[in-house]
Amino acid sequence: MQNRYTGDIGDFGKFLLLKHLFPNAPIATIWYIYPDESHNTDGSHTVDESNIKVYQHCSAIDSAMSELFNAIHCEPSRHVGLFEMYPVLPNAHYFKETVVGDGEYYRQVWLKRAMCFIEQTQSSIVCLDPDNGIEPASMAKLTKSKQGKYATYGEIETFFEIGCVDHVVIYQHFHRQGAHETQMQEAKTKFETLYEGRAVVTIIRHNPVQARFYIILSKYQPPLEQIQSLEHLMYGTRAFFSHL
Repeated sequence: MQNRYTGDIGDFGKFLLLKHLFPNAPIATIWYIYPDESHNTDGSHTVDESNIKVYQHCSAIDSAMSELFNAIHCEPSRHVGLFEMYPVLPNAHYFKETVVGDGEYYRQVWLKRAMCFIEQTQSSIVCLDPDNGIEPASMAKLTKSKQGKYATYGEIETFFEIGCVDHVVIYQHFHRQGAHETQMQEAKTKFETLYEGRAVVTIIRHNPVQARFYIILSKYQPPLEQIQSLEHLMYGTRAFFSHL
């Protein structure tokens, strides 16, 4: 996550998903804050009144959430702290420490602090929002800084093993190689292998504007009725979400 993305269609979809799946459970969002970049226009699909088409479609789904997003864009700068000023999810807590920093052990300390945050808030839902998703096969070749764009399998395991946690929700970016359906199926197969006998794996695709998907690891039965109801949330003529 980068602060410049705050209040875009991706955030709207993420909070819409969490709101419908886990309306009452305490949620810890681990932002994986990465320094803002300027080489692309990511984050430009904002949910506010100036972006008329997107705002109208989102408002038709959840007018209250859309109004809060619009208020966020009235602020002088975009940053994730605004989700605490404008409580899009009243049952949510946010871990906002940057994932990259100085020192060889910075990320290990960051992980321990994120774990303590989850335990202190007694969050049963943990949502991981790394900039690009889960570590690629080439992770070891990346600089320490670039590694901050990804959640590692080890970190996912650590969060999953926290006693108060029932579900881990992980953002995943579609890469350019392979069809979206193939990438989702590969992720499902991999996590079913990694968590065999320990978790039920659910894959949910965010469809509009910029597609992405979420991997949900559930220690117990996932909220099936709520997952099925997602298909009734329409972005224009298309379902906002679909699940594998």
